[in-house]
Amino acid sequence: MMAMDATLQIRMNGELKAQVEELYRSLGTSFAEAVRIFAQQSLREGGMPFRPTLKTWDEMTQEEIHQKLLRSQEDIQMGRVYSQEDLDTRMRARFSHGTDPAV
Repeated sequence: MMAMDATLQIRMNGELKAQVEELYRSLGTSFAEAVRIFAQQSLREGGMPFRPTLKTWDEMTQEEIHQKLLRSQEDIQMGRVYSQEDLDTRMRARFSHGTDPAV
């Protein structure tokens, strides 16, 4: 297990912080742990571990939606998905022991 020897400070809107802290508490973890997971996944992915977008579904064209759905279908076909049960098991293992870096 890696030593926790560095601190990260960020500034954000207080309401956003409260909402995201509540979200992660309801998931059985903390905002800080979510940030650590984000950092680990960023290294594994070689970039952001998700595709950032500025558009909501309502703002997207039919073609943009179609392309997103095609990428999702490809992920499913390539086995890049987990069942909810698998995710729950992995999350419980990760957060109950705090040492498994593979989430």
